[in-house]
Amino acid sequence: MDIKEQGIEVVTADQSPGASHQPQRKPWYALFLSPLWVCLLIALLLRTWLVIHTHSVIDGDEALVGIQAERILHGEVPLYFYGQAYMGSLEAYLVALLFAIAGPSVWALRAEPILLSLVVVWLTWKLAGVLARAAQLPAYAQQIFMTITALLAAIPPLYDTVVEMRLLGGYIETFVLMLLLLLMVLHLTLRWHAGASSKELALRWVGIGFIVGLGCWVNPLIISGVLAAVIWVAGYCIVEIVKQYKKMDPPLPVSATLHPARILLLTAAALPACIFGLTPALIWGATHQWQNVTYIQNLGGSLSRHRLSIILHVTHAYAACVAPRIIGGALPTENTAIHWPLVFLGVFCIAATVVLIVSSFFWHHPLLLHIRWLAALPTLFAFCAAFAYCTGSASVFALLGCNLDDTGRYATPLMLALPFFFATVFTAICMYIHEKSKRQLQNVNDEKRTPLYLTSGTVAHISSFGQVLLFSLLLIYLGTQAWTYAQSNAGYTFQSTYCPVDPANNDSIIAYMQHEHIQYFWASNLLAYPIVFKTNSSIIGADPRPLLHPRESINRIPSYTNAVLHADRPSMLVLIKHNDPHPLLLRLLDARKVTYHAAVFTSEPGYDVLVVTPVSRTVSPLEKGFDIFTCYP
Repeated sequence: MDIKEQGIEVVTADQSPGASHQPQRKPWYALFLSPLWVCLLIALLLRTWLVIHTHSVIDGDEALVGIQAERILHGEVPLYFYGQAYMGSLEAYLVALLFAIAGPSVWALRAEPILLSLVVVWLTWKLAGVLARAAQLPAYAQQIFMTITALLAAIPPLYDTVVEMRLLGGYIETFVLMLLLLLMVLHLTLRWHAGASSKELALRWVGIGFIVGLGCWVNPLIISGVLAAVIWVAGYCIVEIVKQYKKMDPPLPVSATLHPARILLLTAAALPACIFGLTPALIWGATHQWQNVTYIQNLGGSLSRHRLSIILHVTHAYAACVAPRIIGGALPTENTAIHWPLVFLGVFCIAATVVLIVSSFFWHHPLLLHIRWLAALPTLFAFCAAFAYCTGSASVFALLGCNLDDTGRYATPLMLALPFFFATVFTAICMYIHEKSKRQLQNVNDEKRTPLYLTSGTVAHISSFGQVLLFSLLLIYLGTQAWTYAQSNAGYTFQSTYCPVDPANNDSIIAYMQHEHIQYFWASNLLAYPIVFKTNSSIIGADPRPLLHPRESINRIPSYTNAVLHADRPSMLVLIKHNDPHPLLLRLLDARKVTYHAAVFTSEPGYDVLVVTPVSRTVSPLEKGFDIFTCYP
């Protein structure tokens, strides 16, 4: 049997299917006629509208990124997100660049992930193009596959878009690095197969090594892409060794069959590049007892019977709660009913793609071999993303319940593979309809035995109707996804899952504090830091819980904590229930005969924010009974 019939034959990224080895040069204006521009415009408008719809709400963790960016412009050189030595500060440096151009603002803060989301759409388009050419799809099928993947990347499920746009320590940056890594690894194996020079392959390994090193500094989520890349390259080597062995007639020395594996020695070029990408992490680790390295080592946890039991429970939670949210787009604070049809279609496309790939190993139909090349790498990546989540030590908090959604963001790399599952299924159906109608039309033209009603015109109409029906379904799906954006709650969409009742609009609180000349205050970090950021640090707030519970809470900015701790009569901001006539904080002050000024501001439904400024003396939260700076009173 010919090797190509076994589905092992590939083409280089520069070859056009069914064409000569010299690709035709496209006219210069072809780039501007690409559907990619439409997809990028849709992505930009949709995300910009979402920011407007949510009134530029940011939570406390996002405000910390803005504060860090402001301090970068004042000469600081941070290497990690405040208090978490495993999320590099690349995001803060990119935000600082925008602040230097447009000035600090919530809009400039949100602009960074919006711009990078356009890079995600573009890289999805590029990866789809390489996969389509490697699969030797006809020109029309290539265009369909690439356009659908880019459209799905431009209009992802709502939950995925919210995570993509959050500034929580490098999520959107990691998504970009993951797609770059997959694209570079795919190019590497294609050029490797085409017999590229050792110099070219070594340079490609250098690029891969740098992306891996940089990604490990930015966010440990990169492990999903690294794992997929390792398996892909190892699998390619095994396939090539098997091919070499089957070609040997008469048998050649074993060393000849191991030639593909020897090329792996070029991976040594990736090591210095990886170290270079890791430079910020290495600098920080060398001066902090390698706490960042220790954290990453502990991500997988220890192997034990108890640990395996936890992994099984987390896997169940992933299938029941986390994955449906990523596939359908439901936010924790929303009614999920409208998202279930989207979940169903998404799960169908994932299952259908997996079935088609598995079938291609048993039934060597040309269409199935196309599908294998189209979807093998995205499917492998999706599996690695699920595996990394289910086995990660931090994912144990998924067992606290679906509504809390403490760990769903760790599973969102799956969103990068979703467009490829949809595009694979829709492209496969289009190719099947096209090929079947082509055969029927050929039968009609050859005057073979066909039904009397079946003419060439009828065949064309049936084919067109099938494709219109198919793409109508796709448009309905995309339209429904966009509709869920409009149905999202403006106050809750970008709120932290740890405290969704914090005020979405704190402008009135800021205006009051400025009018009363309040410069220092105590509050929970999610309530405090948006105020600090929006006032350009002219008002300093800090969370007292790291002083009260140092093992449980992180002292994000110690200088702010010390400043408030030593301030004269700093104010206190706490959440209270809307119907509480005399909140606990006021009762505590009354019991100590402390005079004060107090003001109440509306927060989210059922809750208010109480602003209290002691007058007669300074009140420290370290005094007995003042452990009240929590989300829910």
